[in-house]
Amino acid sequence: MRAFGVDIGGSGVRAAIVDTEAGRLRAAATRFDHGTAFDAEDVVPRLREVLLNVPDDLPVGVGFPGVVKRTTVESAPNLGPTWEGLNISEALDRPVVLLNDADAAATAERHLGAARDEGGTVLTVTIGTGLGTSVHRDGVLVPNLELGLLPHPTRGGVIEAHASGRARRDEGLDLRAWAERFQEALDLYEGWLNPDLIVLAGGITESWEQWSGWLTTRATLRKARFGADAGLIGAAVAAAAQRT
Repeated sequence: MRAFGVDIGGSGVRAAIVDTEAGRLRAAATRFDHGTAFDAEDVVPRLREVLLNVPDDLPVGVGFPGVVKRTTVESAPNLGPTWEGLNISEALDRPVVLLNDADAAATAERHLGAARDEGGTVLTVTIGTGLGTSVHRDGVLVPNLELGLLPHPTRGGVIEAHASGRARRDEGLDLRAWAERFQEALDLYEGWLNPDLIVLAGGITESWEQWSGWLTTRATLRKARFGADAGLIGAAVAAAAQRT
């Protein structure tokens, strides 16, 4: 089945038609960066333009970096207050399946990727502008965890402020220094959740071999299959599942 996946991130939007059975983009993803204009009134019209070329009968799934309920945004910590309370389906004038962006990535990995057919507790961590977290328990999603926004017990502020891709960039951390920061986050998550499997996703996993060996976990640790495409593939998979 085909569906259209949209991944709204802290720095830009990626969208593509997805073969939801193979987990493959049917064509190169459309991308546009937010730059300094990431308010809803700036991003939504551009996304509406993209959807003009998407057939009306194609299911649409949207991953969003914040807490969502049905098709409404509850919080948008990396995009700002203009998104809060926005009904994405109404704003796009299109039926959509809306889910947290980390939940979207975890859905792709659960159905088609590194966590396929895994039981127990599976933690997926997406490393990007923020630090997204998602948990499946025996295949059932526990939505909207947002553990990266919990307080860091020793450094002050929230966890993602010290261990995300943005933290690495803003502080000029090399991969070793960043991996040490990220290890602190993993230690906290393992202590809270006791997962059986941890899947790491996000663009930084393209350099997996350079830094994954510095991480230590009790749980099995795996690289996500879909990398930067996980969010939009998972959103499409969720939309296709709801249609069927």
